[in-house]
Amino acid sequence: MNVAKLKKSHPKLLNYLVHHGYSNQYIRGIKRTLNLLFENENRFQTYAEFYANCISKGLYSSSRSLKFSRIMMHAIEGFDEFGHYPNKIPFGPILNRKCGYTQINDDFRTVVDNYKLAASKTEKRPQTIHAEALNCAAFLFAMQKQGASKLSEITESRILSFFHDGKRLIRSKSYRDNIKAVLKANNGFQSWEECNRIIRSLPEIKKGRKNFQFLEDTEIAKIKSGLADDRSEKISLRDKAIISVAMYTGMRGSDIARMCVSDIDWRRDQITLIQSKTGAPLKLPLRAVVGNAIFDYIKHERINRETINNLFVNIHCPDKVLEVRSIGCIAARFLAKLNIRANGGERGVRIFRHYIASKLLENGAQVRIISDILGHLSPESINPYIDADLKHLRECGLSIEMFPLGKEVLP
Repeated sequence: MNVAKLKKSHPKLLNYLVHHGYSNQYIRGIKRTLNLLFENENRFQTYAEFYANCISKGLYSSSRSLKFSRIMMHAIEGFDEFGHYPNKIPFGPILNRKCGYTQINDDFRTVVDNYKLAASKTEKRPQTIHAEALNCAAFLFAMQKQGASKLSEITESRILSFFHDGKRLIRSKSYRDNIKAVLKANNGFQSWEECNRIIRSLPEIKKGRKNFQFLEDTEIAKIKSGLADDRSEKISLRDKAIISVAMYTGMRGSDIARMCVSDIDWRRDQITLIQSKTGAPLKLPLRAVVGNAIFDYIKHERINRETINNLFVNIHCPDKVLEVRSIGCIAARFLAKLNIRANGGERGVRIFRHYIASKLLENGAQVRIISDILGHLSPESINPYIDADLKHLRECGLSIEMFPLGKEVLP
């Protein structure tokens, strides 16, 4: 927090809000929060302290106004400390939360640093390295809070308590595997002997898997009707194009968000891109229903400037790539407008991916082909989708006619 700097730079923020069409109410809220900051200059060192003492202590009469004021503070915090200008999505650095890596001692930090050094020389993606390092740092911080100040003091009982609270499992197999990857990378370093001991003490955890929710035929009929309704003003052309891509290609939300205009080959009717999750190329046919939806969006609604290459444009910040979470929000909003799953159930973009996988399985498509369409690196990745293939699962059912059952067993 640098209030002195903010006093000089805040006109840039206000001018930005005016030129990007923010409401008078929003701008007044920003001004009011700025004035509150200026009045309390030198009283607080962080925005967390400012929030705790000036916003959350009843200065605003209702929970709604409290939420609005918190959004204002986060917008100013983002501008002041991160150079982030508002983009209609609430800016949310998590208050009072510190990364485990910043809180562990030097011995534990060396373990994570050794891993980062070793992993940087491999083909691991930066996101994977970050996730594994973060999980292991959290594990070591938990050991430190239990009284272990060095690796030799990390006992088996302390390790088990990190994964199990005495009643149930509280950490997943993937969490355990991430910790193991960091410890294993210390092979060849001074810490290896103790890291190897801790690896052997990590509990074996069975991989859990939930059944995937899938769209039913009645829901699909409603979605297709909503996409085909040209008279509806409730759903933008951009959202229709995004849902069309999701439903007819099964692409991940992260790949849809990062799609570029150049990814579409109109002459060959193809979509070609590099997947954000695997880094592998993906080539899909551009079906007419998808191509027409994208074309209508580009022609009638998209901001078409030469400097903008991302296909799906953020209305309020055109040069910025859509956030992955925005695709999920668009999917949920689309289904809500069609009154689909109003009483609950999964409504994110993944259900469209599950839908196309289950339909392909139902129609007898080969597993290898389905994996290629979905962009899987391993054919085994299709296994969870098999749970939704009710048509073929029913064929595996056995008759129970020969077994005597009481009337009360089955309705």
